Amino acid sequence: MTNTTNTDEVKKVKRSRRKAGIPNPISETMDAVNNLSDVMIDSRLAGDFRSFLTSDKVMGFAVGVVVGNAFSDFVKTFVDLSSGIVQFIYVWLVKGIVNGAVIPWANFIKSFFTMILIAASVFALVKLLNLMLVRNPKERFGYNASLAETIEVRKEQQETNKLLRELIELNKSQQNDAKML
Repeated sequence: MTNTTNTDEVKKVKRSRRKAGIPNPISETMDAVNNLSDVMIDSRLAGDFRSFLTSDKVMGFAVGVVVGNAFSDFVKTFVDLSSGIVQFIYVWLVKGIVNGAVIPWANFIKSFFTMILIAASVFALVKLLNLMLVRNPKERFGYNASLAETIEVRKEQQETNKLLRELIELNKSQQNDAKML
């Protein structure tokens, strides 16, 4: 019963955060999609599929393939640009002709902006998937478990240090009281 209550509370909090600043028709559509996804996620198979889809390894692989492909195209056009510059210098030095048309600036700029737009689209898609599919913050793509654990350990260490300082002060005051007697 507690797990269901916690899940319902998490859903309410997420929906209230989503509604802030979102126009009403969009908010209603998002609620309808969330309700439908909640029904689907309640089934074990859909829950397993959601866990698979939002796992770091699967998302990392998909992002790596998409962005890596765009970066590969960018590198190819950078090589073409470099060879165009070398060809321009060769023609200019050997033949004395200045022909800027051999440098493929347009392709380079196009592939650069394509790579940036693909990366931005993938970023937006991952944010959307995290918003729509992920119920537990620890399942979010980009969640750094070791960082979260390090922060938790650091907090515990600070509390321990504070208690140790208090114990040392208490011990010193007891020793001072014993010396006075």
